[in-house]
Formats: sequence, structure tokens, C-alpha cells
Amino acid sequence: MTVDVARAPRVSSVRATAQWLLMMHLYLAMWAWAMAIVVVTLAIVVINTVGEVQNSVLSFARQGAIWFPFSVFIAITAAYLPVHIAAGLTRRSLARGSILAAIGTGIAYGLVYNGLLLVERAVFGAMGWEWRVLEGMSPDTADPLAIATSTTLTFVVAYLCGLLVGITYMRAGGWWGTLALPLTVGPILVVSVLFAYESGPLETSAWFGSDQASPIAAAASLLIIAVQAFAFDRLTRGVDVPRRTT
Repeated sequence: MTVDVARAPRVSSVRATAQWLLMMHLYLAMWAWAMAIVVVTLAIVVINTVGEVQNSVLSFARQGAIWFPFSVFIAITAAYLPVHIAAGLTRRSLARGSILAAIGTGIAYGLVYNGLLLVERAVFGAMGWEWRVLEGMSPDTADPLAIATSTTLTFVVAYLCGLLVGITYMRAGGWWGTLALPLTVGPILVVSVLFAYESGPLETSAWFGSDQASPIAAAASLLIIAVQAFAFDRLTRGVDVPRRTT
């Protein structure tokens, strides 16, 4: 009995790369959010015991949701490249797979974060507590869709920044990689400022997500994402594989 190799299903190298990276990041996300839920719950209980619950606690997890995956994407970019090339796969598939994984991870984090934020708001309402984000957003002013849009786009931009930081250090070395940080990390701050500015006065709460619809900020964020993806693709295709010595 012979097997027709030509007819055997083939998995795209881009799809395989994206799937592996995405599943790894989602596994880390599962543990990160599980710990965040425990910490937030304990914090609310303690605050309610010693004082009065007045502000959202979960909103502070947004910074962790930005910087933890950001750092992981930096590390994986450096560690996975030699393995990817050694397996006979191309830099093109690595670039496109990594970009898809970063976007998918950003969407997943956005869905989880905003879903938990709605749960927290419902719990606050059931307990008779006032749900606010640093004296800013309240149940009467917060638009769940606007918050979801601003946070999810910020997550995607942050994770693509992680890819860019990692590949820039590999391409340019330590000195130039450090000097390039305003370009590779700066988009996170740019998007945050865009959503904060479009939400009205630059209140502290605006940094945790806009409470108003902002088509201009969303469109600008999508443009930044496109530029980041293009830059990472170009940088990855010309990178040298680090030589390992024993």
C-alpha cells in the first residue's frame, strides 16, 4: 500500500507558526488572568473590610495586561528565531506568524479584560458600591464598546511593540536597539495619548480607556498597527540567526 504524498494535507508554515505562538501566549494568559482574578477579589474584600469600596480595582490590571505580554513577546522573538530556522522554516513565515499571534493575543486579552470589567461593574452594582475608574468613568458615562475598542487596540499595539523591540535588538545590537526604543516602544504611549485626548480632557481615568467613541483614535491605531507589522516583517526577513557555541 502506497501513500500519495502529493495529496496529503499540508499545513501552512505561517499558520503553524501563528498557531504555536498563539497557543503558548494563551496558556500564559490563562494563568495570568487566573492570578489577577484572585488578587482583585482579595483586594476588594480587604478594601471593603477596612474602608469603603469606591473605585474599580480591576482597571489597574490593564497595565499588567500591556507590559507582561509585551515582555514575553520580546523574549520569544529572540529565543524562537534560531529554533524556527533550524526546523527548516523561513523568516517570512516567522514574521507573518508572529504578527498574527500578536494580534490574536491582543484580541484575546481585550475580550477577557473587558469581560471581567463588566462583571466587576455588575458586582459593584449588586453590592450597592459606586463603580468608577479613578474618579472618571461611571456606569452612567462608560461606554463598554468604547472601552473595549481602546483597550484592545492598545494591547495589540503593545504586543507588536514587543516584537519590534526583540527583532531590533537582534538586528542592530544593544546600543542601537536601546537608542531605537522611542520608536519601538513609543507607539504604546502614542495610542494611549490618542485615546485619552479623544475622550475629552486629559483626566487620569482616560489612561485606563476612553469612555467615549473615538473613530479618529481607532483609525490612527489601526494605521500604527499596519506600520508596525510592515516594519517587523522587513526587519525579520533580513535578520541573521545567532550562532550557538558549545
